[in-house]
Amino acid sequence: MRDSDAAGAGRRSPPVDSSTDLSSLFNYPSLGRLFDGANPQALDEMRARLARTSQDLERVIRRGTKEDADRATRAARAYSVTLGFLDALEKIRNEMAKGKS
Repeated sequence: MRDSDAAGAGRRSPPVDSSTDLSSLFNYPSLGRLFDGANPQALDEMRARLARTSQDLERVIRRGTKEDADRATRAARAYSVTLGFLDALEKIRNEMAKGKS
């Protein structure tokens, strides 16, 4: 085993079927649909789902194994950034709507 293989071996995750992993992502609406006038509740529903998932991740961070907690911490950061992004998009949309009035 090369040194680089040994160094990375501890960090590698077991192979995962990416189609199974990504399938949960397809249950979220596209960003375009979130801001579509046809369903004004889509953004609120998305935020609620993200918030519930964030709460689940926080539980894993507090009670999970070190490895699970580390992964949950990274995921929680991503969810936080996503929620901030949605807030910024909504603010822009609201400002544009005010400008049209």
